[in-house]
Amino acid sequence: MSALPGEVRLEIERLHDFFVGWFQGIIVKTAFEDQVTARLHPEFENIQPSGRALPRDILLTGLHNAWGSNPDFRIEIRDTRIMGAWPDCGLILAGYVEAQFGARNTNPPDNLRRSTVLFERSASGLVWRYIQETAMPA
Repeated sequence: MSALPGEVRLEIERLHDFFVGWFQGIIVKTAFEDQVTARLHPEFENIQPSGRALPRDILLTGLHNAWGSNPDFRIEIRDTRIMGAWPDCGLILAGYVEAQFGARNTNPPDNLRRSTVLFERSASGLVWRYIQETAMPA
């Protein structure tokens, strides 16, 4: 399990780095399938800070349509930690804080979210199965 925290942190940071580049419009559109769609489990669900549940297809459509919509957007990932790991079934529960800066579709645009993510291990790596985002005071 000693390598697990680094693997989880890297996966969280890579996906969020992609989102930043995607919203800024500096990532080629053809990368979306490999970098996002393939990394979300078919039954993936995202609980937004508002409490709204977004199934995978709605989230993917919204993300795909947001390419280049926010050139000043930035994300910083903080305090990544493993909350539980179940190697027999390939599940990993992790938490982190996401600091967003210049988010045009969020009020306030500079905000913090405490996120809890459930990963499922697959042959290709960690797959995002579920995420709960909770708004935090800035």
